[in-house]
Amino acid sequence: MTIYLCGAAQISTQQPLTDTWLTAPETLPEASLVRAIDPPFRTLLPAAESRRMGVALKRMAVVADRALAEADLNATDAIVVGTGMGCVESTERFLDALCRQGERLLGPTHFMQSTHNTPASLLARRLHCHGYNATFSHEQVSFDQALFDAFLLMQTGRAATVLCGGIEEVTPTFHILLRRMGYVGHEGQVACGEAAAAFVLSTQNRQTAGPRAALTDMALGHLPEGTATSKAAVMGTALNALLARQGLTGADIDAVIVPLNGNATYDAPLHALLDTHLPQVPQMAYKQLFGECFCAPALGFYAAQRLLERGSLPAALVTGGPHRGDDVPLRRLLMVNHSMGTDFSLILLTAHAL
Repeated sequence: MTIYLCGAAQISTQQPLTDTWLTAPETLPEASLVRAIDPPFRTLLPAAESRRMGVALKRMAVVADRALAEADLNATDAIVVGTGMGCVESTERFLDALCRQGERLLGPTHFMQSTHNTPASLLARRLHCHGYNATFSHEQVSFDQALFDAFLLMQTGRAATVLCGGIEEVTPTFHILLRRMGYVGHEGQVACGEAAAAFVLSTQNRQTAGPRAALTDMALGHLPEGTATSKAAVMGTALNALLARQGLTGADIDAVIVPLNGNATYDAPLHALLDTHLPQVPQMAYKQLFGECFCAPALGFYAAQRLLERGSLPAALVTGGPHRGDDVPLRRLLMVNHSMGTDFSLILLTAHAL
């Protein structure tokens, strides 16, 4: 079964709801935290509805609306969202009110909006979707888990269209906690950013012109304790199995996109995997443009889809491997992700012409 990516939208540290980052990317400022560039919400959402939403919910609503419009759909059979921490700003407001008011006379709004599944439930309410609805919160692989769930729903025939999203909000207070736990802030590491992305997956190609990216296969796995080489070996075994299922070899991959972020400890297994299993494949990274956060892989997936539709690799993303001429078609793209060296995912995307 071919699963087409029929619509997508992003709000990030790059210009929102556009693909100008492909040719003229924003340069991230020299800061430890870079907040997302928000579109004019007042022109995109009804005022009465927007007033009741936190920033994260506004972002999720806008990217979902844009992705559905691109796919020419008003609703989907299922909604799946990945988020590491949910609506952090609303959580902070709820906890602040809890402290200030001595746990009395608390309004319900911030509490209702602070839960992890609020974005998915918001989309269901706005789209009148009474079907399957799920949220995955597994740190760096939250979006990967959500995408894999959507993939299985469609492969098993339980849904013909799925709206899949990834949302991560990072406030200054939450950023301090991320630095303390060692997730961001290492010397040489990219800045911490924010992510909001939505994708419409369908068993039908709803594109009217040009190539369309398709989700061909996926694999998830766990990385045991060990060296960078041993972790790369585990990922390499999963990669070989995935390629074998599709009747492919590493030579059939036209490019690989990886979540390099400048942290030597977490980048080492990725470098080892590339050097051992994909040495002749052009390599790309995306976090230098979008920053680091739990749902940054959603932006990497967005980048992968747009690259397949574009058919070429922008210089801003290429980080290594052999040079690839612009006249060589981009047909298959492999996306690799891992969560602080513990869990990983492999995603194979293919370009399908009409």
